[in-house]
Amino acid sequence: MTPVRLRSLSSFVIVLVAGLGLGAAAAHAEETCASAGCHATLVAGKSVHAATDSCGDCHESVAEPHPQKGKPTFKLAATEPALCANCHDAFGKKAHGHEPVATGSCSTCHDPHASAQPKLLLADQRQLCGDCHSDQLAAAHPHGPVSSGECTACHAPHESDQKALLLKAGDALCFDCHGEIQDQLKKKTVHAAVDEGCTSCHQPHGAAHPKLLAETGGALCFQCHDDIGEKAGKAAVKHAALDDGCGSCHAPHASDQAKLLLEPEKETCLACHDGVLTAEMTVVHQPIADGTCTPCHDPHGSANARLLTKAFPDRQYVPYTDTAYELCFDCHNRDLLRYPDTSFATGFRDGDVNLHYLHVNDPQKGRSCVLCHNVHGSAGPMLLADKVQFGQWKLPIKFVKTETGGGCAPGCHKPLSYDRQTAVKKPAAAKAGGKR
Repeated sequence: MTPVRLRSLSSFVIVLVAGLGLGAAAAHAEETCASAGCHATLVAGKSVHAATDSCGDCHESVAEPHPQKGKPTFKLAATEPALCANCHDAFGKKAHGHEPVATGSCSTCHDPHASAQPKLLLADQRQLCGDCHSDQLAAAHPHGPVSSGECTACHAPHESDQKALLLKAGDALCFDCHGEIQDQLKKKTVHAAVDEGCTSCHQPHGAAHPKLLAETGGALCFQCHDDIGEKAGKAAVKHAALDDGCGSCHAPHASDQAKLLLEPEKETCLACHDGVLTAEMTVVHQPIADGTCTPCHDPHGSANARLLTKAFPDRQYVPYTDTAYELCFDCHNRDLLRYPDTSFATGFRDGDVNLHYLHVNDPQKGRSCVLCHNVHGSAGPMLLADKVQFGQWKLPIKFVKTETGGGCAPGCHKPLSYDRQTAVKKPAAAKAGGKR
């Protein structure tokens, strides 16, 4: 049996010319570069380059015989990327190219023969991309595609008309997965930061904070809302909700409420301050009736107790001055405490004797508004409380309203009444405001 070798880049043919008892019969058998035992491992993998069907598509002989020790006998038919472009469309038509593509080095990412990875990648996407972009993989809270090694869920691997090789421009890419956020942006009030794109608040690959936020809590918000941050930082009294971040009260993307509140203002506040109003309160303070709390309270921070927007005494006995009770006189007329006798400044008078003046202007025991009024709501008229706190005692008011006046019987004085039309004679001690 005499073998005859035929010149070929991918195979040789052994022609059997002697018979083994078969006379003049001939048979043909073909072996490839891989099956011949020299390059078998080159095409071992789940993904095999179709071009390996014929080695001569990419390699050409430069010397015979093959192989020769210490001397190459084959070379590539062309260099990258021209060689690859014989089968694959050439790149370079879009605005932004991946650096290995721009430098014509396809084999930086792809094995030319076979791979255990799809698309002949040298390694899985996370490892392969991480070889150059390792800084994007170390975050405590990685983006889902990064964590699962699917970089091409967001990036084109070769070239794109978008910066950073993104598949789509701007937020359109994010909305492919986060469609619920896109739906939120149809609401009445949209966060201005959304106009700057999702990455104005979120890190696209991974972050040290949950939800891919660039900073944690209020620190992120204060980058734009620095006036609020400064106020909260310097305030003697800070809203405790800020410790949980602005998202305790505000929607980060959009809301149907003003100022991006999660709920209408009153409902937002009462979600935490649920004891302020009770079912028995048939009369509420007008700002609350209007659905607001901020006419009296600053929602972020204040120099005053209880986050009040202006000063209000925290003691039960504070005689009236032009600076005392400043909070109340944003809305209420100061005249009701300025005149000892009046026919117009207040309905709480006995004839023309101004009983507001009598109660609050006593130089020894000028009474705070909250000794008679519940500032949020009441079951009685004019926010008069059924009982108010007086030390350890719940002070009963026992107010009874009449058509032209009324009366009360608290522990601070005897039962007394008043009438705007016909003055009721008072004991001398009562005229002086009592002693309690």
